[in-house]
Amino acid sequence: MVEWVVIVYDKPGSDRSQFRPQHLAALPPLVESGKLVQAGAIYKDVIDGKPTNFAGSHLTVVADTKEEVIQIIKNDVFAKEGIWDVENAIIYPFGCAYRVAKK
Repeated sequence: MVEWVVIVYDKPGSDRSQFRPQHLAALPPLVESGKLVQAGAIYKDVIDGKPTNFAGSHLTVVADTKEEVIQIIKNDVFAKEGIWDVENAIIYPFGCAYRVAKK
């Protein structure tokens, strides 16, 4: 198994807010299965010390192949509802040298 770093941008003009609860609810099973190491939004701006304006998402996925990573992404509600620009996702094998738990 290999870790893969993934950046998938939201399509211009898309609004993820309606699907965000469903998206977040689908993450724990992926973590429990060992397929998802980390995930979170990426933002366009920081205003008054707070990130704002979703740009897309970052994930670290554990999979044997890039094709498996793409399938995991395509199964997400953000992909199914046309929020994520899956065709232009950035996906690379990732060798983590150091990881700290989120506080």
